[in-house]
Amino acid sequence: MKVVEKDRIVSGMLRDELSRSEEMLVGLQKSLADLPKGVLSERKKRYKEKAYSYFSLKYREGEKVVNQHVRVEQVPALRKQLDQRKKIEKEMKSYQKRIAYLSKILKSGRG
Repeated sequence: MKVVEKDRIVSGMLRDELSRSEEMLVGLQKSLADLPKGVLSERKKRYKEKAYSYFSLKYREGEKVVNQHVRVEQVPALRKQLDQRKKIEKEMKSYQKRIAYLSKILKSGRG
C-alpha cells in the first residue's frame, strides 16, 4: 500500500499490531494444548429389555479414531472445556486472518 510506504507512523502501528496478533496466537495455541479435543457423544444400548446410556469422547489420534469412556460426573466439566476449546479455535482463526491481512499490507508497502 502506498500509505505504508509514505507514512512511517502507520507502518509502525501495523507492525506493532502484527507482532501483538502473533503473540496472542501463540498464547491461544498454548492454552488450547491443555484442553481436550473431540466430540462428546451419548451412546444408548439395549440389553435384555433394558436401556443403558453412557457418554464417550471421540477424537482422532493420527489415522485412528479413539472412543474414550467418560463418567457421568465428568460430563458437565468436559462439556465446558470442549465449548471453551471451540471458542478459542474460533478466536485463533480470526487472529490468523488478521495476521495474513497485515502481512499482505506490509509486504505490498515495501515492494
